[in-house]
Amino acid sequence: MKILFDTSALLKRYLPESGRDAVLALVAQAASVVAAPHCKVELYSALNRVRRETQASEASYRDTCAEVEKNFAEMQVVLLSANVERSAIRALEVSSMRGMDALHVGAALAAGVDLFVTADIRQFNGAQALGLNATLLKDV
Repeated sequence: MKILFDTSALLKRYLPESGRDAVLALVAQAASVVAAPHCKVELYSALNRVRRETQASEASYRDTCAEVEKNFAEMQVVLLSANVERSAIRALEVSSMRGMDALHVGAALAAGVDLFVTADIRQFNGAQALGLNATLLKDV
């Protein structure tokens, strides 16, 4: 199964928060994990926000970064293309999601994923409206 996790879902792979077990189980089932072109940058943005808010140690942050880099080396990162842009624009036309969120949906459509995983309800609704098989990670 080819799965694209948006940043809100993928972040759960690295932090002890609600939905982490579900993400880890899906990663274990995936034949291929796909990422949008901007996903790694968004992920680092979130990790730095969490680091500042929790005052996590530099060593802990660097360990997480090493894990992110190892995982991304194994992922299929979709390149930004006209096809991804067109699909992202379609996503914006059918839902109230933000532009960066639409790029995740556009990448999922362009890559022909079997499953799109997000923790964002607007993105979930938009993905489904465009015919993607989508899973919404809910807080437990």
